[in-house]
Amino acid sequence: MTPGEQRTRTVEAGAAQSPVVDALVRRILDRASTTDEGYQRIGLLVSAARAVTEDLELTAALQRIVAVARELVGAQYGALGVIAPDGALERFLHSGLSDEQVRLLGEPPSGKGILGAVITEGASIRLDHLSHDPRSVGFPPHHPPMDAFLGVPIHVDGTVFGNLYLTERSEGAFDDVDESIIAALAAMAGTAIANSRLYEQSQEDRRWLTASEQLTQNLLSGAIGADELPAIVDVVRQLSHAPYVVIVNADHVSTDARSELARLAGDTDPGPTLVVPMQGSADRESCELGIARGAHGHPFSAAERETITRFARSVAIARELAGARIDEQRIALADERDRIARDLHDHVIQSLFAVGLTLQSVVGDPSTPSGARIAGQVDAIDSTIRQIRQAIYRLSSPASAGVHSLRARINTLMRETLEGEDLDSRLEFAGPVDTLVNTELGDEVAAVLRESLSNVVRHAQASVVEASVAVRGAEVVVSVRDNGVGMPETDRRSGLANLEARARERGGTFVSEPASPQGTLVRWSVPWEAR
Repeated sequence: MTPGEQRTRTVEAGAAQSPVVDALVRRILDRASTTDEGYQRIGLLVSAARAVTEDLELTAALQRIVAVARELVGAQYGALGVIAPDGALERFLHSGLSDEQVRLLGEPPSGKGILGAVITEGASIRLDHLSHDPRSVGFPPHHPPMDAFLGVPIHVDGTVFGNLYLTERSEGAFDDVDESIIAALAAMAGTAIANSRLYEQSQEDRRWLTASEQLTQNLLSGAIGADELPAIVDVVRQLSHAPYVVIVNADHVSTDARSELARLAGDTDPGPTLVVPMQGSADRESCELGIARGAHGHPFSAAERETITRFARSVAIARELAGARIDEQRIALADERDRIARDLHDHVIQSLFAVGLTLQSVVGDPSTPSGARIAGQVDAIDSTIRQIRQAIYRLSSPASAGVHSLRARINTLMRETLEGEDLDSRLEFAGPVDTLVNTELGDEVAAVLRESLSNVVRHAQASVVEASVAVRGAEVVVSVRDNGVGMPETDRRSGLANLEARARERGGTFVSEPASPQGTLVRWSVPWEAR
């Protein structure tokens, strides 16, 4: 047995593992005039397969396949076109043309005519005379003569990725053996293209994942606020290379992402569009992420849609966590302010009261120099106490809390009503006031407290006023007590009638009675929900 025969048997033994490959190898060997020529042709086929598996650069692998295709079937010209996701020609590789011919031909073919038919029909086309087929149109000037034609689609999992075609066979028309050989090479090309796109998609997934992790870090660290949507839009625009990107908060605007993308595009076609929800596990708010690639952009693939959907979900969860962290910090700050306010009231003010009372007991004759100085210090202590009370109200009413918290609203109301009045005041809350009292009932509570405090200021001639708002059981109770002279009967009838009417309309009660040892107590009580 000659070395050539031994090599042939080795190739045949390896190829026998696949019936299709075995048949192809036999046909190549049958076509060869000698054993060595057959081995050489099999070697070319193996080199093309090796290029697909070993060459990480797609263009180089495809270029090798085109060159091998020409040699195996004896064609003068060969080319391979790869279709992009938008249907345009992504790559065009050729073999057999000189540099001068390439220069004269100009732009590569756009996939029309007979080349487009190979793609649209998804089947091989074999022609003895290319010019005889009515689909053979669109040849540019300086195009070399081409007669025999063989075009094969490049399939991957039923999808056409491009085409591989040969022209001008040296021995005349192409036959079924040639078609089998080129179909096998087209399958290799399809594998190379699919692997390349999988790699590209993995790299794209990595970019989106990295960006998602960075956004999450920035959101949780506070570098980006949970409501700073433009910052997130900028990141998505950089990742997607899309001209139009929006995030629409459906809770705050009366439109959707598609409408906003159309508005951004104006009179221009926004092109392929993808809209995905930005909702985390707690559904903190309803947002939509919209991306449009413009009139010439390629459609979103299933893999891209999945990647962007995961990104949107991850960012939504990060926003939820960031918002929860901010809420937790806000609550902690409010609790700390309340603690400071209580300490000021319960310790500092009471200590000053004690000092003031002690000084008052030793004033003696205020007309004497020493008595006048002591009396002046007592007045200064009273002024300091009033200033501390104003500070307590401010501590209990943090900025931006007024529209959300009834406690903060009442603190502000009491401070504004009593500001400038010579009154010592105290305000207490009991029960889940902010939780159970809705906005409508909160308006009523504020109105009742304002009317009650105004009555004290106008009529009571008091030096101390104490107010409380409490949720007890199913009721909201507002109480105001002063140490004044009481209200005249006429003012009692006119001034408090409105408070009594408010309570009656809500199924509650209103009481105004003398306080012990002096002054007046008013108590307004209504259900905190309809019965």
